[in-house]
Amino acid sequence: MLVNEMEAQEVMQDVFVTIWRRAHQFDLERSSPMAWMIMIARGLAMDRLRARSRRKAGHEAYEREIASLELEIKGRQQIDRDELADVCASALNQLPDEQAHAVQLAFIRGWTHEEIAQATGEPLGTIKARIRRGLLALRKTMKDYHA
Repeated sequence: MLVNEMEAQEVMQDVFVTIWRRAHQFDLERSSPMAWMIMIARGLAMDRLRARSRRKAGHEAYEREIASLELEIKGRQQIDRDELADVCASALNQLPDEQAHAVQLAFIRGWTHEEIAQATGEPLGTIKARIRRGLLALRKTMKDYHA
């Protein structure tokens, strides 16, 4: 059902734990022990498939956003903009890729930290730290700019 052997092993472990924890809920009048265990296994496997599907959809959305951001950055570099836009773009391009992408998704696209973490598969704390470091670096770069 899961195709991936490692995922199947993880689900099987979860099945054993669930059976152990829910043993007191088993009712012989409702089903046989084997049917009860199979239903638990099937439910957990289906949950895993749904989670995989959500992760895949989130990752695909992330990839589309990154592609559109890259096009926007290239487009910005080709268009003659005012001085502030040039300074901002230059400062953003000086950031490490992970910080730049996190800052762009948060402030240009308006994504929450949780949405970025979910789409990238990174821990929430890592995303928050990247955004914070990116903003500090941008502040340092932009401190000498006077409008």
